[in-house]
Amino acid sequence: MNICIYSKTPLAAAPWELYKALKKYTLHNIELINEKNRYRDGRSFPYSLLWASNNGAAKRVLAEADLWHIHNYLPYDIIEYRAHQKVMAQFHSLPRLGNWQQLMKFADKSYTITQPLQEKEYQLPSLPNIIDPDEYLPMKRQKKIKIAFAPTSRAPIGHQNSKGYEEVKRVLNKIATIRDIDIEWIEGIPYIENLALKRESHILIDDVVTGNWHRTTLEGACFGCAVLNRVRKVPFVFASHQTLEERLLWLIDNPYVLKEFQERIRLWILQEWHAMDLIKPYVKAYEEALK
Repeated sequence: MNICIYSKTPLAAAPWELYKALKKYTLHNIELINEKNRYRDGRSFPYSLLWASNNGAAKRVLAEADLWHIHNYLPYDIIEYRAHQKVMAQFHSLPRLGNWQQLMKFADKSYTITQPLQEKEYQLPSLPNIIDPDEYLPMKRQKKIKIAFAPTSRAPIGHQNSKGYEEVKRVLNKIATIRDIDIEWIEGIPYIENLALKRESHILIDDVVTGNWHRTTLEGACFGCAVLNRVRKVPFVFASHQTLEERLLWLIDNPYVLKEFQERIRLWILQEWHAMDLIKPYVKAYEEALK
Protein backbone atom coordinates (compact mmCIF):
# COMPACT_ATOMS: atom_id res chain seq x y z
CA MET A 1 0.00 0.00 0.00
CA ASN A 2 1.01 3.58 -0.67
CA ILE A 3 -0.30 5.68 2.22
CA CYS A 4 -0.13 9.47 2.54
CA ILE A 5 -0.75 10.79 6.04
CA TYR A 6 -1.86 14.44 5.87
CA SER A 7 -2.28 16.82 8.78
CA LYS A 8 -3.00 20.54 8.74
CA THR A 9 -1.46 21.00 12.21
CA PRO A 10 1.15 19.00 14.16
CA LEU A 11 -1.53 17.51 16.49
CA ALA A 12 1.03 17.19 19.30
CA ALA A 13 3.13 14.85 17.10
CA ALA A 14 0.44 12.17 16.74
CA PRO A 15 0.78 11.96 12.92
CA TRP A 16 4.59 12.08 13.19
CA GLU A 17 4.77 9.19 15.65
CA LEU A 18 2.30 7.16 13.59
CA TYR A 19 4.35 7.80 10.45
CA LYS A 20 7.58 6.67 12.12
CA ALA A 21 6.02 3.50 13.52
CA LEU A 22 4.42 2.48 10.22
CA LYS A 23 7.74 2.94 8.43
CA LYS A 24 9.57 1.00 11.13
CA TYR A 25 7.21 -1.93 11.61
CA THR A 26 5.60 -2.44 8.18
CA LEU A 27 6.77 -2.84 4.60
CA HIS A 28 4.20 -0.40 3.22
CA ASN A 29 5.18 2.88 1.57
CA ILE A 30 4.28 5.59 4.09
CA GLU A 31 4.63 9.35 3.61
CA LEU A 32 3.70 12.26 5.88
CA ILE A 33 2.71 15.78 4.80
CA ASN A 34 2.09 18.59 7.29
CA GLU A 35 0.77 22.01 6.39
CA LYS A 36 2.47 23.44 9.48
CA ASN A 37 5.00 22.05 11.93
CA ARG A 38 4.45 24.58 14.72
CA TYR A 39 1.86 26.35 16.82
CA ARG A 40 1.70 30.06 17.58
CA ASP A 41 2.65 29.44 21.22
CA GLY A 42 6.17 28.36 20.22
CA ARG A 43 5.76 24.59 20.10
CA SER A 44 7.41 23.04 17.04
CA PHE A 45 7.51 19.43 15.87
CA PRO A 46 9.51 17.18 13.53
CA TYR A 47 8.17 16.70 10.00
CA SER A 48 8.90 14.90 6.75
CA LEU A 49 7.28 17.05 4.04
CA LEU A 50 5.61 20.45 4.33
CA TRP A 51 2.74 21.20 1.98
CA ALA A 52 2.89 24.01 -0.53
CA SER A 53 1.30 24.22 -3.94
CA ASN A 54 4.78 24.49 -5.49
CA ASN A 55 6.22 21.58 -3.53
CA GLY A 56 6.65 18.97 -6.23
CA ALA A 57 7.59 16.20 -3.81
CA ALA A 58 4.43 16.68 -1.73
CA LYS A 59 2.22 16.81 -4.83
CA ARG A 60 3.83 13.63 -6.15
CA VAL A 61 3.19 11.84 -2.84
CA LEU A 62 -0.49 12.81 -2.98
CA ALA A 63 -0.82 11.67 -6.59
CA GLU A 64 0.92 8.32 -6.09
CA ALA A 65 -0.88 7.36 -2.87
CA ASP A 66 -3.56 4.69 -2.81
CA LEU A 67 -5.07 6.22 0.33
CA TRP A 68 -4.99 9.56 2.10
CA HIS A 69 -5.16 9.44 5.89
CA ILE A 70 -6.33 12.98 6.77
CA HIS A 71 -6.37 14.22 10.36
CA ASN A 72 -8.98 16.56 11.84
CA TYR A 73 -9.51 19.12 9.03
CA LEU A 74 -10.29 18.95 5.32
CA PRO A 75 -7.42 20.72 3.50
CA TYR A 76 -9.17 22.40 0.57
CA ASP A 77 -5.90 22.93 -1.33
CA ILE A 78 -5.44 19.23 -1.99
CA ILE A 79 -8.96 18.33 -3.13
CA GLU A 80 -8.06 18.93 -6.77
CA TYR A 81 -5.30 16.31 -6.53
CA ARG A 82 -7.69 13.52 -5.62
CA ALA A 83 -8.22 11.04 -8.42
CA HIS A 84 -8.50 7.35 -7.52
CA GLN A 85 -7.46 7.76 -3.87
CA LYS A 86 -9.57 6.52 -1.01
CA VAL A 87 -9.73 8.79 2.04
CA MET A 88 -9.69 7.87 5.71
CA ALA A 89 -10.40 10.63 8.23
CA GLN A 90 -9.38 10.66 11.88
CA PHE A 91 -10.70 13.18 14.40
CA HIS A 92 -8.76 14.31 17.47
CA SER A 93 -9.96 17.65 18.78
CA LEU A 94 -12.29 18.43 21.64
CA PRO A 95 -14.30 20.50 21.12
CA ARG A 96 -14.75 19.72 17.44
CA LEU A 97 -12.90 22.30 15.39
CA GLY A 98 -12.94 23.71 11.89
CA ASN A 99 -14.50 21.96 8.91
CA TRP A 100 -14.74 18.49 10.47
CA GLN A 101 -18.19 17.94 8.90
CA GLN A 102 -16.80 18.49 5.40
CA LEU A 103 -13.93 16.11 6.10
CA MET A 104 -16.33 13.44 7.32
CA LYS A 105 -18.34 13.75 4.10
CA PHE A 106 -15.18 13.75 1.98
CA ALA A 107 -13.84 10.55 3.60
CA ASP A 108 -14.71 6.96 2.74
CA LYS A 109 -14.07 5.89 6.36
CA SER A 110 -13.96 7.91 9.58
CA TYR A 111 -12.35 7.20 12.95
CA THR A 112 -11.48 9.02 16.13
CA ILE A 113 -8.67 8.29 18.60
CA THR A 114 -8.81 5.83 21.46
CA GLN A 115 -9.36 8.24 24.32
CA PRO A 116 -12.49 8.23 26.52
CA LEU A 117 -13.97 11.63 25.69
CA GLN A 118 -13.21 11.47 21.96
CA GLU A 119 -14.93 8.09 21.69
CA LYS A 120 -17.96 9.48 23.54
CA GLU A 121 -18.09 12.70 21.51
CA TYR A 122 -17.59 11.37 18.00
CA GLN A 123 -19.33 7.98 18.32
CA LEU A 124 -16.89 6.57 15.77
CA PRO A 125 -14.62 3.52 15.83
CA SER A 126 -11.28 4.52 17.30
CA LEU A 127 -7.61 3.99 16.56
CA PRO A 128 -4.90 4.42 19.20
CA ASN A 129 -2.46 7.25 19.65
CA ILE A 130 0.93 5.81 18.71
CA ILE A 131 4.23 6.15 20.53
CA ASP A 132 7.20 3.79 20.51
CA PRO A 133 8.56 3.00 24.01
CA ASP A 134 11.69 1.53 22.41
CA GLU A 135 12.58 5.03 21.19
CA TYR A 136 11.70 6.94 24.36
CA LEU A 137 13.52 5.35 27.28
CA PRO A 138 13.66 6.13 31.01
CA MET A 139 16.79 7.67 32.47
CA LYS A 140 18.53 7.66 35.84
CA ARG A 141 17.05 10.70 37.55
CA GLN A 142 18.39 13.03 40.20
CA LYS A 143 17.43 12.08 43.74
CA LYS A 144 15.42 15.26 44.31
CA ILE A 145 11.85 14.70 43.11
CA LYS A 146 10.75 16.71 40.09
CA ILE A 147 7.07 17.16 39.18
CA ALA A 148 6.25 18.19 35.61
CA PHE A 149 3.12 19.70 34.10
CA ALA A 150 2.78 20.50 30.40
CA PRO A 151 -0.56 22.27 29.82
CA THR A 152 -1.50 22.70 26.18
CA SER A 153 -4.53 24.81 27.01
CA ARG A 154 -5.40 27.61 29.43
CA ALA A 155 -9.12 26.91 29.12
CA PRO A 156 -10.98 27.18 32.44
CA ILE A 157 -12.57 24.24 34.18
CA GLY A 158 -15.89 23.45 32.51
CA HIS A 159 -14.43 23.62 29.01
CA GLN A 160 -13.88 20.31 27.18
CA ASN A 161 -10.25 21.21 26.60
CA SER A 162 -9.43 22.32 30.16
CA LYS A 163 -6.44 20.94 32.02
CA GLY A 164 -7.01 23.11 35.09
CA TYR A 165 -4.21 25.53 34.24
CA GLU A 166 -4.67 27.91 37.19
CA GLU A 167 -5.78 25.25 39.67
CA VAL A 168 -2.77 22.99 39.02
CA LYS A 169 -0.44 25.99 39.19
CA ARG A 170 -1.74 26.89 42.66
CA VAL A 171 -1.28 23.32 43.90
CA LEU A 172 2.26 23.05 42.56
CA ASN A 173 3.25 26.42 43.99
CA LYS A 174 1.94 25.37 47.40
CA ILE A 175 3.67 21.97 47.37
CA ALA A 176 6.96 23.61 46.43
CA THR A 177 6.77 25.59 49.69
CA ILE A 178 6.18 22.58 51.95
CA ARG A 179 8.38 19.90 50.35
CA ASP A 180 11.91 19.99 48.94
CA ILE A 181 11.03 19.31 45.32
CA ASP A 182 11.46 20.87 41.88
CA ILE A 183 8.60 21.94 39.62
CA GLU A 184 8.98 21.71 35.83
CA TRP A 185 6.38 23.87 34.08
CA ILE A 186 6.57 22.93 30.38
CA GLU A 187 4.92 25.33 27.99
CA GLY A 188 5.56 26.74 24.52
CA ILE A 189 8.77 24.86 23.71
CA PRO A 190 9.74 22.49 20.87
CA TYR A 191 8.70 18.84 21.03
CA ILE A 192 12.18 17.41 21.57
CA GLU A 193 12.91 19.77 24.47
CA ASN A 194 9.47 19.07 25.91
CA LEU A 195 10.15 15.33 25.93
CA ALA A 196 13.60 15.80 27.47
CA LEU A 197 12.12 17.69 30.43
CA LYS A 198 9.42 15.06 30.95
CA ARG A 199 12.07 12.34 30.87
CA GLU A 200 13.92 13.98 33.77
CA SER A 201 10.76 14.12 35.90
CA HIS A 202 9.64 11.63 38.54
CA ILE A 203 5.96 12.62 38.40
CA LEU A 204 3.99 13.90 35.40
CA ILE A 205 0.55 15.51 35.59
CA ASP A 206 -1.65 15.06 32.54
CA ASP A 207 -5.39 15.87 32.79
CA VAL A 208 -6.90 15.93 36.28
CA VAL A 209 -10.03 17.78 35.17
CA THR A 210 -12.01 16.19 32.34
CA GLY A 211 -11.67 12.44 32.84
CA ASN A 212 -9.66 12.17 29.66
CA TRP A 213 -6.02 11.37 29.01
CA HIS A 214 -3.70 12.55 26.28
CA ARG A 215 -0.31 12.02 24.65
CA THR A 216 1.28 13.35 27.84
CA THR A 217 0.21 10.16 29.60
CA LEU A 218 1.84 8.02 26.90
CA GLU A 219 5.03 10.07 26.96
CA GLY A 220 5.21 9.77 30.74
CA ALA A 221 4.63 6.04 30.48
CA CYS A 222 7.56 5.67 28.08
CA PHE A 223 9.82 7.53 30.50
CA GLY A 224 8.61 5.64 33.55
CA CYS A 225 7.07 8.65 35.28
CA ALA A 226 4.24 8.26 37.74
CA VAL A 227 1.40 9.77 35.67
CA LEU A 228 -1.58 11.51 37.26
CA ASN A 229 -4.87 11.80 35.44
CA ARG A 230 -8.56 11.50 36.23
CA VAL A 231 -8.96 8.01 34.79
CA ARG A 232 -9.57 5.02 37.04
CA LYS A 233 -7.32 2.69 35.13
CA VAL A 234 -4.21 0.76 36.02
CA PRO A 235 -1.40 1.93 35.91
CA PHE A 236 -2.35 5.62 36.22
CA VAL A 237 -2.47 7.52 39.52
CA PHE A 238 -6.03 8.77 39.81
CA ALA A 239 -6.39 12.43 40.81
CA SER A 240 -8.85 15.26 40.34
CA HIS A 241 -7.92 18.90 40.64
CA GLN A 242 -9.51 18.83 44.12
CA THR A 243 -7.41 15.82 45.26
CA LEU A 244 -4.22 16.68 43.36
CA GLU A 245 -2.40 18.09 46.38
CA GLU A 246 -2.97 15.08 48.60
CA ARG A 247 -2.10 12.63 45.83
CA LEU A 248 1.17 14.39 45.07
CA LEU A 249 2.12 14.52 48.74
CA TRP A 250 1.31 10.81 49.02
CA LEU A 251 3.74 10.01 46.20
CA ILE A 252 6.42 12.38 47.49
CA ASP A 253 6.25 11.01 51.04
CA ASN A 254 6.17 7.35 50.00
CA PRO A 255 9.14 6.69 47.70
CA TYR A 256 8.41 2.98 47.40
CA VAL A 257 4.86 3.70 46.24
CA LEU A 258 6.23 6.22 43.74
CA LYS A 259 8.73 3.69 42.44
CA GLU A 260 6.01 1.05 42.07
CA PHE A 261 3.87 3.36 39.91
CA GLN A 262 6.90 4.28 37.81
CA GLU A 263 7.79 0.67 37.15
CA ARG A 264 4.18 -0.37 36.59
CA ILE A 265 3.46 2.26 33.94
CA ARG A 266 6.63 1.52 32.00
CA LEU A 267 5.70 -2.17 31.99
CA TRP A 268 2.17 -1.28 30.88
CA ILE A 269 3.26 0.65 27.81
CA LEU A 270 5.66 -2.13 26.81
CA GLN A 271 3.02 -4.84 27.17
CA GLU A 272 -0.25 -3.07 26.36
CA TRP A 273 0.52 -0.01 24.23
CA HIS A 274 3.57 -0.81 22.14
CA ALA A 275 3.70 0.80 18.70
CA MET A 276 4.65 -2.52 17.13
CA ASP A 277 1.24 -3.91 18.13
CA LEU A 278 -0.92 -0.81 17.87
CA ILE A 279 -0.12 -0.04 14.25
CA LYS A 280 -1.90 -3.26 13.28
CA PRO A 281 -5.39 -1.69 13.64
CA TYR A 282 -4.24 1.13 11.36
CA VAL A 283 -3.07 -1.30 8.70
CA LYS A 284 -6.38 -3.14 8.95
CA ALA A 285 -8.30 0.14 8.65
CA TYR A 286 -6.29 1.11 5.57
CA GLU A 287 -6.99 -2.27 3.99
CA GLU A 288 -10.71 -1.96 4.69
CA ALA A 289 -10.83 1.57 3.26
CA LEU A 290 -9.18 0.34 0.06
CA LYS A 291 -11.67 -2.46 -0.54
